Amino acid sequence: MAKKKRTLAFFNLLHDLEHTIGSECYNGNIQNFGPGGVREGEGRSFRYPVTFTNKKGMKEKYRGKLPRTESTSGEIAQCVLGEERYQSAYYAFGANNLHILRALDLCLKSMEQRFGINFDELLAEEKIKNAASKLAKK
Repeated sequence: MAKKKRTLAFFNLLHDLEHTIGSECYNGNIQNFGPGGVREGEGRSFRYPVTFTNKKGMKEKYRGKLPRTESTSGEIAQCVLGEERYQSAYYAFGANNLHILRALDLCLKSMEQRFGINFDELLAEEKIKNAASKLAKK
């Protein structure tokens, strides 16, 4: 069975889902001190960093929705990690790695098979719907 070619919108969806998951980290042992050293309670939420391998084979980290790295045109920009690089993205937990974008891809593929849906088609429909909505507002 040939590997299904995915759209850029699909990889962007993986990043959206990852950003939601990575933003839900919490550490109850972090001490919070506000202005003037006033203690504001225990614990802090934070964005877990994603490590990925860039085009040159070097590891990079990002905390935003998308990594700022070399694009296909060779410029440094906010980029979706597409077909070639998304599988290298992971959360490092000590000696363990969770390949988050690959795991999300597997989850979405499982949902497609189980429910008979196609995320690439749904995302294309969403794009058309959003464009029509913008035109209607003008």
